[in-house]
Amino acid sequence: MMTKISVNQVDFNGLFLTGDELLSNMDFGVQDSLVTLPEKVHYDLTATKVNGGVVVSGSLQMDLLCQCGRCLEKYSYNIRCDDFCHFYETGSNSEIDLTPELREDILMAFPQNFICSSDCKGLCIVCGGNKNIKSCRCGGLKVDNSCWSELDKLALGRKKKKK
Repeated sequence: MMTKISVNQVDFNGLFLTGDELLSNMDFGVQDSLVTLPEKVHYDLTATKVNGGVVVSGSLQMDLLCQCGRCLEKYSYNIRCDDFCHFYETGSNSEIDLTPELREDILMAFPQNFICSSDCKGLCIVCGGNKNIKSCRCGGLKVDNSCWSELDKLALGRKKKKK
């Protein structure tokens, strides 16, 4: 398992680590209906002994299968962390567990919103058709989709002023 490094294997010239790690070993806990995690994350890392510890640096890469939050179409999103760099104090430790930092850096690279493209037109609010594929006939209908529209209809004890 790549997520743990034996300190005895690391020297001042560096230990080069490259390959794929199963995400199931990293306990991601992502439970979002808009994203499916791949089985593996690819890594290219270098562990170098320094005074007082070990520096691990390199890159991580994986492809997410996502569902657009606007049009509901599936798309691939590449997660790439080219600036992975962490210092680990070794002290009496004979093994370094990289899992928490790997998981954190990958999660920080997740998109804030799962949108297939910045110009995604989404779904028609009348017929539900994907407006990226074709224009629908209800495009000219005026539908008030404001989240406040129902509240605007309320008459919350308004009294008419006497003249």
